[in-house]
This record gives sequence, C-alpha cells and structure tokens, in this order.
Amino acid sequence: MVTESRPQTEAERLQHIRDLKDQITELRDESASEVIFQDTSPRPRKVTLYSMTDGQPVQVPAHMAARTMEKRLPGGKYMFTAVQSEAPAFELGEVKCFLHEDSPEQPILAEIGLSHVRCEAAHLANLHSKRIHGLHRHRQEWEAYQEYVNTQKEERMMSRQEKQLEATLEIARHAAGQAVSVAEPPATEICDECGKTGIKNMGAHKAKALGHGGR
Repeated sequence: MVTESRPQTEAERLQHIRDLKDQITELRDESASEVIFQDTSPRPRKVTLYSMTDGQPVQVPAHMAARTMEKRLPGGKYMFTAVQSEAPAFELGEVKCFLHEDSPEQPILAEIGLSHVRCEAAHLANLHSKRIHGLHRHRQEWEAYQEYVNTQKEERMMSRQEKQLEATLEIARHAAGQAVSVAEPPATEICDECGKTGIKNMGAHKAKALGHGGR
C-alpha cells in the first residue's frame, strides 16, 4: 500500500500546483481588469507660467513645467517665468489666433484641410504672441500652415525670377538684332545707263555720268 500511495500523493501535489497556477492567473487577470475599470487617478495638475515677451499667462502640466521653463527666446533670455512680477504686464489685445473662426487665415486653412480646427483665443497681444501661441498651442496645425505659406512664397519667387530672366533674354535678343542690322552692308544697285553693278549711291553715280557726258 505504501508503494502505491506515494505516486498518488505526488500526482495530487502536482495537480494542486497546476490548479494553484490557474487560480493565480485568474486572480492576476481579474486584478488587471479591476485596475483598469477602477482607475480614478486625478487629471494632470497644471501650473501657470508667464510669457517674458508680453506677460501672457500659459497653463502647462506640472510635470512639463521644468522643461517649458528651460525654453529660451532668440536673444538667449528665458521664454517663461513662474513669477508673474518678473514678466511684463499682460494686456488683452485684439489679435486672433490663426485658428479662430474669424481669422484672416481661414481661406488658407480651408485650402489645406484645417478649417474644422478651432481656437477661441481672440485677444492676443500682438503678432509675435500670435506666432508663439500657434507654435506652442497648435504645433502641428501651425507647422502645416507655415509649410503652405513658405511653399507659396517660394513659388512666387521662382515665378518672379523666371519673368526677370525672360525680360533679360528679350533685351539681349533685341540688342543682338540691332547689332546685326548695323553690321549689314548698305544695299547696292545696278545702273540702267551703263550697266555697272555694286553702286551704293545711284544718284551720285548718274550725276557723275551725266557730267562726263556733258564735257
């Protein structure tokens, strides 16, 4: 009996381990599902930074504040500060975001398929604030808009250059035509009195011939 019970006991132990593994797997899956459905983590906390160009307040996620404050202006100064008194006094302007429904850029946005994107910002301080706002708040749309504008500028520049080149070539062709006409020898004629050819001034030739005949 002892020799028969040992294999049975070992098999039961192995089965117990197998069942435990299944239970652990099920518990792990249930726990993962529970975490997914019961995730109540708060929305990212935001902090307010102030533009060093016009004092405009900008809200950014707290975890991005340090990196945002490392950004610099073209002159080397920091772009943002967390201390409002260090920034210029902010005043509401009348410049609209390029994505505003009443912005002058709307025809271009419609042409490049961005007319459905909207921004309510309508009181930016100046055009520089508009550019900074577009670059940082609507980066992808701003880059698409700038690419279109730059492409149009390049095409207009190439068109002007082609017209200038054509005008230059036309002047050169006209000048070359005048040079050829000046270099051409004067026309010659045949005297119907004496039959002489190659006469350049028929009137003078005939007058001379008549003079000889008269003497």
